[in-house]
Amino acid sequence: PKASNLLGQHSDVAMTDAELSEMEQSLGMRTHGTQDPPKASNLLDTPLGDYLTSKAKAVSPREVLVKVCADVLYHPKHHSAAGAAAEGGDPDALPYRSKAIFAFQWVDHSKHYVMCFGMFVNEFGPGCHPQHQGRVYVECIDSVPLYGLERGEERQALLSAIVHAYFDYTRAMGFRYLHMRVPPPTDEKSYIFESRSLVVRLRASLHLAHWYTRLLQRAKEQNIISDYEGGKSASSMPNFPLSLLRQSDMAAEASFNDIDMRLLDPRTQDLIAQNTMQRERCFVIALQHPNSSVMLVPDIAPLLPSSVASDREQFVSTCVSNSLRFASLQQAKYSTIVLVSRMLAQQAQFP
Repeated sequence: PKASNLLGQHSDVAMTDAELSEMEQSLGMRTHGTQDPPKASNLLDTPLGDYLTSKAKAVSPREVLVKVCADVLYHPKHHSAAGAAAEGGDPDALPYRSKAIFAFQWVDHSKHYVMCFGMFVNEFGPGCHPQHQGRVYVECIDSVPLYGLERGEERQALLSAIVHAYFDYTRAMGFRYLHMRVPPPTDEKSYIFESRSLVVRLRASLHLAHWYTRLLQRAKEQNIISDYEGGKSASSMPNFPLSLLRQSDMAAEASFNDIDMRLLDPRTQDLIAQNTMQRERCFVIALQHPNSSVMLVPDIAPLLPSSVASDREQFVSTCVSNSLRFASLQQAKYSTIVLVSRMLAQQAQFP
């Protein structure tokens, strides 16, 4: 097929690697006027991305790289104790930085990068409201299915290395606390790559909570973090400001607490009960030793605006509106090519 026809194909249509390479060349002509394919390796380098990549390469047997694909400023909205947004806020408070971090890897013998991991984070640096200053909120972590010959332990090692490296990087920047939260399984929009059924979300929620606990235990053993505490909800933890959460997050928590079990089948009821009994679903991580005098360092890396990944909702919307999926390897290759091409086209406009 001609490249122009390939560009219009739905990601559900399996394309060969040869067809994908042809599509890459056509996209290169469109965005850069050259047949050089739009590769993830051509995305702009950043100090954070380079550091995460170095740690990922140390544990992965595959070609892998990590990129900060968006870094934008958001003006904070102050919230009441119940989490509702208050009018106005502090006009003197500086905006926080929201970053979209994605990992790409080659699968088996293919030379096409595939997005395999995504993480959206909010960093409250110097000048932010005192309640938030020096804190990081990890809004969402997600990964795609295993592809090809990749083993589960390989993926776990890769994801753990990236997240641990992010802990280490933010600690070096002087951030004192990092906050993580397992979204309630009834929140059907708490994903990056692929939507999931309720039963799958219920199982994934249990798995994610256990993985976070193991991740933090290991980070403490390796002195990457000073300490951590877990709780059933952010509202039960004094050092977890509810103002870090969005209104939609608070609504999702309330919806999970008010779920009507009578409307569910026995299997789903059992999974709901297991999730309800989960004692650690929200986490406050102390990055610094209590007696540490480390100062919070301003982030001097340039901002990276993006029309694809400035926030999680925008990324999901871009994927849905363009029928980009990650359920299979060929779908993931196609989707990655399209997304990277759009990111590169926008980055080419930066001075």
